[in-house]
Amino acid sequence: MAYIPKVKICGMTNMADARDALRQGADTLGFIFYEKSPRYIYPAAAKFLIYELRLTQDVIREFLSVKRNVIVTGVFVNEDPVNVKKIVEDVDIDLVQLSGNESLDYIEKLGIEKSLILKAVHIKDKADLDKIFLYKDAGVNVLADAFGGDGVFGGTGIRVNLDLLADIDMKDLILAGGIDENNVKDIMKSLKPYGFDLSSKIEYFPGKKNFDKLVLFFDNIRRTANEIA
Repeated sequence: MAYIPKVKICGMTNMADARDALRQGADTLGFIFYEKSPRYIYPAAAKFLIYELRLTQDVIREFLSVKRNVIVTGVFVNEDPVNVKKIVEDVDIDLVQLSGNESLDYIEKLGIEKSLILKAVHIKDKADLDKIFLYKDAGVNVLADAFGGDGVFGGTGIRVNLDLLADIDMKDLILAGGIDENNVKDIMKSLKPYGFDLSSKIEYFPGKKNFDKLVLFFDNIRRTANEIA
């Protein structure tokens, strides 16, 4: 049976986009709790959306170590660990994505099971590849993303330098950074990652997804999976 990479659609801000993403095959929805992001959502608004979605979804999904009808990833950037835990508990978040400069010490202080943490590593050059193994060896899931500049923490649409990842085993890594419906085929065939994380490249504008691009992306990922098989 063809392996279809897992897909995280990030930057959710409204019910229509969330439902569309799930219908097309998203395995997890990402909600951004970083106030400087143009895709920021208030925890109370996210809580309402997530509650309503879980009432109506029957399909059980899998992403990393979680199985649930709607798997939610909360995205944080250099946030106070106390606030992270408060939002996770109140909003009922399954996975915590850390997209800032969080260290292993920070993760220890956070006190959340490491299998439920997804640490973004922004790759600028070969030296950054060591960070992937640093977190993996500690039992933390890794998302390989593009380097968008100092103080920039994702959602830029900048494509990650795939050449830097050519010698990395991607079977348990999630890839982000400039992935869209047009380039996913080549990326799947060259890197074969565990999953993809998309946001800006399938939007009309920050926080509003482009339905046609979303549909085409999932069509292409399934078609390519069958070709590879």
